[in-house]
Amino acid sequence: MTDDPSVRRSTRAVLAIGILVGLTLAVETALSTPEQVGLASTVYYYAGEAILTGENVYTVTPPDYDGYNYLYPPIVVLAFLPHALLGSETAAFALQTILNVAAGTGIAIVVWRGLARRGVSLERVDYALVLGFTLLSSHAITQVIQGQVTLWLAFLLAAGFDALEREREREREAVAGAAFALAALVKLFPAVIGLWLVRRRAWRGVAAAVATGCGGLLAGLVLFGPDLTIQYVTEVLTGRFQESTFDGVPDPDRSLVTVRRLFAALGVGPTLLTPLALATLAPFVAALYRRVDTDERRLAALLGTLVATLLFMPLQPLYFSLLAFPLLVLLYRLPAGRSRRLFVAGVYCTYAMFSLEMVVVAVGVVPLPAGLEAAVLSVAETVFTAILPPTVGMWLLLFACVSICYDGETAAHRVPSPAD
Repeated sequence: MTDDPSVRRSTRAVLAIGILVGLTLAVETALSTPEQVGLASTVYYYAGEAILTGENVYTVTPPDYDGYNYLYPPIVVLAFLPHALLGSETAAFALQTILNVAAGTGIAIVVWRGLARRGVSLERVDYALVLGFTLLSSHAITQVIQGQVTLWLAFLLAAGFDALEREREREREAVAGAAFALAALVKLFPAVIGLWLVRRRAWRGVAAAVATGCGGLLAGLVLFGPDLTIQYVTEVLTGRFQESTFDGVPDPDRSLVTVRRLFAALGVGPTLLTPLALATLAPFVAALYRRVDTDERRLAALLGTLVATLLFMPLQPLYFSLLAFPLLVLLYRLPAGRSRRLFVAGVYCTYAMFSLEMVVVAVGVVPLPAGLEAAVLSVAETVFTAILPPTVGMWLLLFACVSICYDGETAAHRVPSPAD
């Protein structure tokens, strides 16, 4: 661990600014788009109600949210039956908020424990900042506002990482694998963490992950019949992916942080976007997996896997909360140097939730010559078509992870792992 006071100060600054940005986003959402408040929990409420009334869970749409539907495997809807049983959208949002606060608190506890295992002493302000970050930062606040389930998934990933680090971890591999599989059962893409289990030769974890994932799908077949599962696989899952890809030039107002965006802006057709994205990102993950002999390198490999997954998939910034465990531990662990500078810059950029609309408003407020105003707007539209500010942060984080793995000056504090 590092005892450099400047490292602790910069870490606290990063967390505090993330919280301030998140609170600002919350106020902005409440004032400009209040319909976003409780959006997801309302969908969950009607999904649970559909199961209770025998309706098709994938075709039910909330009255005030046309176009929003339940998108998870059939078995997951059981988690939303309590929402429906409460009898109102407001009560469902209140329950979801309680559950999200519990999940965010759980993530913070896991991070505190991870830091304690590494000998990092925390003061009260650090405990408060870590908790505030997991609940109120720009990485988490949207989930709380909308009543999303992403914080649950972030907790499952953090709990899985924690299980792999605990003493006698080979006995906990199954717990980790099951936790990862439960997260993947909901959103699918967390299944990429299985690569880490394979790299660590955590075969019990791999077996538990496969059993849990397949068991969840089979349970859906048994409880709800094959039709819903077939509809989920052939319509919901494939349709959701297709809707999030780019057919032609990307819309600069779409908030999808993915490397596909740049390729699409360069004129690459939709059929080539997936293989190009994979070819671009796979070498980074391979490089991260070559050296995992220190704590920092293992954390960097974990974080890099998650970042590369988010860059590969056509996803929105609200999934940044999945990075919480390795990101927060590395913030406290990384010593001053090139890797830390890249890392901190990357985290700051992920806070930059700027949109083209915000640039247009800003240019309208600042008096500029007509020619310069048009040029600024043209450049902004070109940039936002190809890449978004949070995407820049993700690339910086990925480069920082590679730098950590190949930086000889990175601290080499070791903790037990399956490879040791």
